[in-house]
Amino acid sequence: MFGSSSRASSSRLAAARPARRSAAPSSSRVTPRRLLSLAASAACAASLVATGAAAGRAAGEFEVVQANSLASAMMMALINDHDVVILDKVENNEAKLDDGRPVWGSILSLDDNTIRAVDVNSNTFCASGGHLGNGSLLVAGGNQAVQYGGASLTPGQDPTTGPYKNTDGSQALRIMDFTDTSANLEWNDGTQFMVSKRWYPGIETLADGSILLIGGATGGGYINRNYPNDSPPFQGGSLQNLNGGGANPTWEFFPSKGNTPAVSNFMSVTNGLSMYPHTFLMPSGLLFMQANVSTVLWDYNTNQETYLADMPNNNVRVYPASGATAMLPLTPGNNYTPTILFCGGAVLSNDQWGNYTAPNVNVLNIEASKDCSSITPETADGKQTGSGYVHEEDLPQGRTMGQFIHLPDGTMVIVNGANKGTAGYSNQTWTFTADGTRTEGMSADPTYQPVLYDPTKPQGQRLSSTGFAQSNIARLYHSSAILIPDGSVLIGGSNPHQDVALTMPLNSVPQAFNTTYELEKWYPPYFFQERPVPTGLPSSILFGGNTWKFKIDAAYMNRDNAANYRAKTTKVRVIRPGFSTHAMNMGQRSLELAVAYTVNDDGSVDFEAMPMPQNKNIFVAGPALLFVVVDGVPSKGAYIQIGSTSMSGVIPNNYAVAANPTLRASTTQSAKSFNGVPAKDSSSSFGLGKIIGVAVGGAAVLAAILLGICLWRRSANRKAGGGGKKGATRSAGAGVVAGGAMYGMGTYGSGNGPEYKRVDTPNFMPGRASMGTFDSYRMNDVGGPASMPGTPGTPSQRYYDHPAAGARAASPLVPGQRSPSGGSSAAGAYQQQGWGEHQAAGDMGEEYYRDGGYSDPSRLYDAHQPASSNQLAAPSPYASHQQLAPQHARSYSQQHDYFRGSNP
Repeated sequence: MFGSSSRASSSRLAAARPARRSAAPSSSRVTPRRLLSLAASAACAASLVATGAAAGRAAGEFEVVQANSLASAMMMALINDHDVVILDKVENNEAKLDDGRPVWGSILSLDDNTIRAVDVNSNTFCASGGHLGNGSLLVAGGNQAVQYGGASLTPGQDPTTGPYKNTDGSQALRIMDFTDTSANLEWNDGTQFMVSKRWYPGIETLADGSILLIGGATGGGYINRNYPNDSPPFQGGSLQNLNGGGANPTWEFFPSKGNTPAVSNFMSVTNGLSMYPHTFLMPSGLLFMQANVSTVLWDYNTNQETYLADMPNNNVRVYPASGATAMLPLTPGNNYTPTILFCGGAVLSNDQWGNYTAPNVNVLNIEASKDCSSITPETADGKQTGSGYVHEEDLPQGRTMGQFIHLPDGTMVIVNGANKGTAGYSNQTWTFTADGTRTEGMSADPTYQPVLYDPTKPQGQRLSSTGFAQSNIARLYHSSAILIPDGSVLIGGSNPHQDVALTMPLNSVPQAFNTTYELEKWYPPYFFQERPVPTGLPSSILFGGNTWKFKIDAAYMNRDNAANYRAKTTKVRVIRPGFSTHAMNMGQRSLELAVAYTVNDDGSVDFEAMPMPQNKNIFVAGPALLFVVVDGVPSKGAYIQIGSTSMSGVIPNNYAVAANPTLRASTTQSAKSFNGVPAKDSSSSFGLGKIIGVAVGGAAVLAAILLGICLWRRSANRKAGGGGKKGATRSAGAGVVAGGAMYGMGTYGSGNGPEYKRVDTPNFMPGRASMGTFDSYRMNDVGGPASMPGTPGTPSQRYYDHPAAGARAASPLVPGQRSPSGGSSAAGAYQQQGWGEHQAAGDMGEEYYRDGGYSDPSRLYDAHQPASSNQLAAPSPYASHQQLAPQHARSYSQQHDYFRGSNP
């Protein structure tokens, strides 16, 4: 599905520079007053330059490093120590390939932040990704081929004849093979496919280097269910005909292991809120899975499940609640015991979560969860603990779509997200602004400030955002973030729209946000300190076997006469950044290796480090970053291979395990007086870190002095008659007040956050005043406010597909189609509604045909409710759920429990 590289013809890689012009004074005579005035003007200009130069280049701050990623970064992955691959769904990005198709994938060079396009053919919308044991990157699944606005193609249409000329990605397996070490990194042609369609699947790399793919959907919408949830596990399909429903509760391996497809009971009972389940391989080899409010340890070899405690307080963490989730760093101190932390998410009732269509409540007014809770399912030797969830503490503010990133100093940072709402997009009445603009996004009040989690601090004191700047860019639905080798966090994306939107209104209520292409770096607290440069680092670390050695010179270690101290505080950490999408870093993990050291009499230090643990389940084979961290300050990360000495080999590889060595129990400090204890950020050598520190500090002092001159000059101007008129524009960061609430550009209610940026770009649809964002769940419904629910309008504005999007297939769950007069019509006489995130297989949600005409909102009926007046019945084959759990049979009226995902 991926081909050769192609040049982007309209990439806009650099901002236009203003023309230089002369600023010569009008008179050659310089009076003392004029000299002072010129000095003040120069001071103000210098102040702006000085503060601007420092902005974004300090610890805790953000910096835009690339103005245009070409494809909005819905997905990101580190593919070597120089490059990051960026993937987008099929949409009308301005950057185009040579053949005229939009760019849906790009590669960022970390060496100079330049960007180039890659050719993507299949639709990667909501795919999953992970590295195989041999180092190749696999991106699996996605969505059907689409046309403008995400609309489905006409049934039977050749996808390459559509406006985007994309292909169906729902079964695609895309592999970037690194055995070719050339700089021209490209994807294969997509000749390999999964057994069944998977959209929003879970993914986990296993100890043998293969990949497990679980669940997902064959069709769906906001959440993957009807309500009431009357047809688990397939939502109307079957194991023999997955495409007849909306859910896919099966699993498979890549490469295939010849298993017969079977149904996961866990994916069935959590149905509805089970897309992108959280998965973590445990020391025992079992898979920890969390979806909806349920938790399980699953033996995928025997399909046996052990249910653990439910998530407290009905807090949902999976998509679209999208809580931040990560396994805490594995260390010798905690004996590599796996603890998984969940922060944020959303708490809604069954009814409020709604169905395929949308939530049944205005989620823009609902604050996201603040809760941070953790669970330790197993000990390091794979024994189940029986422990439940432990409330750790609360976030500074609620957060949905926050994303945990492991940092090399052993902390984790949460970036991106919003204080209100959920992931996803919709065109419910509450997503329309006063002038009828569809904002589409289902989140509000972006969380611009990172939050750091430090597991070494006492419980209740681990979360902090003190000293961190706020980003100027909202990172909402379809944002991504990953750790990169220099130790910073690369952040991109945000596109809460069905297609590209570049002309969303400023200061609207509800807030509107554009598709985002800027790539930022966030600089952790350690970033601008002088960094260690170890020598002798390996290119691979095996499971067990010999210890390995490296060295750090005296110029770094013995600054401030503190070599003994620095040696004692040195740690070695291996981090797999993971595949980033939808507020998740799939496969992300951090592990510390034990070290011993010898401080030499010249102040240099020799280190000896352990290999990877013998248990491959703790940290599986594949690529990772290796950091040496001295007193909390990391080296640059080395891109290495875990488990073998080469990236090549047959998949899966049989990674050998050797005996664990014995690390010498004692370390050797120098007999010389190398016992100084340096203050943080200090450096006796005038290295780059100190130069930057002095420059930034000096710039700050100079900026303060010059700012005083500027203010004095402004005051003098006002006294001379330059003031007296109140400004007409509001201050940056002031929110829009509506109904007594501050819909702030920054923190909700504060009005002091950064302004939402506006990007004015050419329209891509001729004859349209703006992009005219497409309806997120109505495939080709692009009408105005008249298309709000319950409002009569033209046929293209009602809750069924416009003919331009192609006729819909009859729903497999609906016995017949309802006519406006209340009678049953021939199949196909009336098209069904086509929600934007439904697939071509058919519609599984509520049918918004109105008996007796389309203007009577009181006469909606659900095709899957028990039969009564003005309703159709669709008996569930799982009315008692005997097929799923005979010992826990439930009546038809109790089947909502299968939506909640509570324990059987």
